[in-house]
Amino acid sequence: MSRSFVSPRSAVAAAVTVLVALACLLVTRVIGGSDGAARAATPSRVSTIPATKPILVDQLAIPCWSCQFAEEWPLRFRTDLDLIAPLGTGGSNAAEWFAAFTQPDGARAGEAKSIMKRLIDHPTIGRILPANDPFLAEAQPWLDQAAMRFYPEVHAVEGFQTRVPNLMLTLTLARSLLARGQDADRFEDAMADFQRVVRLGRLLRQDDVLVYNDLVGLAVIRIGAEAIYDRARKEGRLDLALAAAVIAGEAPPQRLLSGARMTSIEVAPYLRRGNGGSSITLPDNRFEGLRKIALNSPDRRFRLESCVSLSLIAAFGSGDQRGQAKQVLEALADATDAVVASNARWHLANPVDEEHLTQLLEQKE
Repeated sequence: MSRSFVSPRSAVAAAVTVLVALACLLVTRVIGGSDGAARAATPSRVSTIPATKPILVDQLAIPCWSCQFAEEWPLRFRTDLDLIAPLGTGGSNAAEWFAAFTQPDGARAGEAKSIMKRLIDHPTIGRILPANDPFLAEAQPWLDQAAMRFYPEVHAVEGFQTRVPNLMLTLTLARSLLARGQDADRFEDAMADFQRVVRLGRLLRQDDVLVYNDLVGLAVIRIGAEAIYDRARKEGRLDLALAAAVIAGEAPPQRLLSGARMTSIEVAPYLRRGNGGSSITLPDNRFEGLRKIALNSPDRRFRLESCVSLSLIAAFGSGDQRGQAKQVLEALADATDAVVASNARWHLANPVDEEHLTQLLEQKE
């Protein structure tokens, strides 16, 4: 089987690029409020890591993400990630620990800056923490938890003001574990760190609330799966290498499709500003596509992002679209998904005006 995957260094660079691009794209978020008291340094509940599921090679298949029927798929892995990195069994919420490092005012935000000052250069991965850094040891039991729920357990979902975890620190954690695993002599030690990387990515994607959380989680899963592939191939564990290869190959189409869906709900290209005020006029088919994603997408994060565009149309839309956008927001405010409903209610209660729009556009430049 010929190898078609990028090198670990390129994969990590791609992950950083995703993070920076998303930061630029979504800089309109307003990050405010306080994280409150410092979070516990260790989970309150003991965790174990289940064994990986048996790999039945004859049952592995490469999902056809380019097929037309895949347009209806949720953007999640079709291959069972338990084949390479099962989640831990811990009952603590890992988000409680990660949220303490949120910038600018998380309970441990200052410590997060100190951690980033301890980075060293790795010959293939870039800037990482040393293998014996205390932050890696502290993070390990939190990566063994079964869940990481930021919203609404730790942060409220509040439209533009929804708080974002420290994704740069999270990505640094992933890179550092990846490097430690690559430098490990024993196969078991290497796999343990690579699996931690994949579990971190899985935890990041659990909320399905913020697109950039999801894409960083997706990038982290990929670099972990790539590393498992490399080491398993060298060790002659071809069944594990094959499973990891299939999983790593699922990441790029999910990233590309995520970008396409975000582009499909973007309204900025249709925004016009003048002395008479701002206006947004969408082609009818584009508005209908936005409405469909807002009401029916199997991925909650795209429904939430649709509310941003709907909020702008409700304030600056032309013709019937202004009223229709508000009607969609009102329908979402009654959604059975409590997170979707809360987000829609926030947008209805906080309409965008010209002054706020100017601030958003200035931040985005």
